[in-house]
Amino acid sequence: MRTLLAATLALLAICAHAAQPPGAPERYRPKTERGALVGLIVGKWSEHVSRTYGVDHAVWANSMARTFARVPLDDLKAAARQPVFEAMMASLASRTGADLLPDNRTPSSLSAVAKAAGPNESLLYTMIVPCRLVDTRVVAQKLTANSVRVFRSKFYLDTQGGNPGCGMQLMKATALVLNVTVVYPDLAGYLTVFPYQGSRPLASSLNYRAGDVVGNEIIAQVGTDSDGSFSLYSYAGTDVVVDVAGYFSPPASEPLDCVVEDSAVINVAAGATATAVSPACPADYTPTGGGCQSLNAYPSINGLYFHSFGPTAARTFQCAARNRESTTQAIHARVICCRMPAATP
Repeated sequence: MRTLLAATLALLAICAHAAQPPGAPERYRPKTERGALVGLIVGKWSEHVSRTYGVDHAVWANSMARTFARVPLDDLKAAARQPVFEAMMASLASRTGADLLPDNRTPSSLSAVAKAAGPNESLLYTMIVPCRLVDTRVVAQKLTANSVRVFRSKFYLDTQGGNPGCGMQLMKATALVLNVTVVYPDLAGYLTVFPYQGSRPLASSLNYRAGDVVGNEIIAQVGTDSDGSFSLYSYAGTDVVVDVAGYFSPPASEPLDCVVEDSAVINVAAGATATAVSPACPADYTPTGGGCQSLNAYPSINGLYFHSFGPTAARTFQCAARNRESTTQAIHARVICCRMPAATP
């Protein structure tokens, strides 16, 4: 406990300094790897927290000190590498279960990124132009008080007031970055977004007052159904507007892009030796294999022997054959060339 307290106090100084606006005089330089990572995270994201959640830089930074002190160092390193705020927060929350924003503003699905991925799987984040999934005002389907409604993210979006074109971008999504807005709720209350067919958590994605027009950016894990659905609970009756700004998906696993290059046909005269050399692999391709082929005889049965063959430094495949027959035999050399799919123009 004393160690945690000491670490927390030390990190408070780092947080306070890192949260200062640009141009402030430097007063403290971290002396540990943990301190340097904390300074990097707070300096990078404090302005985003202030702008997005309306929380003062220093208030958020100070509230994070205890989390920074107890989170495993590997998780802290992972958080510092994240290019997206929600992914950074999910890295910190995955093993601490901490509230990471003051005033109970942590989205209930903050760890949705961790949950949407398998235990040994990382997810790829893709940012998109914001696209409307839901607008209950358009279809006159206001949420009733103390109810749960299921919304789709892929198909039939027009039936819920959304743009049908949004879904084509989200076919591989397992979690969505959503901007959820309530419009004129009847009473003060809260709203919770959670996966379709999942249990509703005892937490809030967005708090509101009567008559508010207020929104929040959250990460929502979608269900495993073909529609990529998510559930939305509201304490009070209200209209809701949901826009998607990005999504998380498993990294694509694609087969290698391979081509085969054959040499010209080489005739090997009776009693002679000849060599066939394949063309070089195309640019951006790497030789991964090759072979030698007799076009009119079974090698060694009819006296045709490949006695030397293999790849060359010139990115070709070479075959040398000896013909012990009394008639001419034909051969060619083949090289197999492959590249990663990402290299495809």
